[in-house]
Amino acid sequence: MIWRRLKEYAGEQEEKQPSEEERDGLHVSFRERLVMVLTAYVVIVLPCLLVLIGLSLLACWLFGLL
Repeated sequence: MIWRRLKEYAGEQEEKQPSEEERDGLHVSFRERLVMVLTAYVVIVLPCLLVLIGLSLLACWLFGLL
């Protein structure tokens, strides 16, 4: 029962995806790429660094190094 629905959904998703010719026609400017890279950096890397720094400070505090 669920497999039939899943196959129908997958078929609909394939129909919605742009063709290879349409994808080749899309142009992403340098500025847009830069914004995407910086956004990924802010969203992924900075929170990870903040968590690691926080855990390091907590460990230092627990061992009496602070």
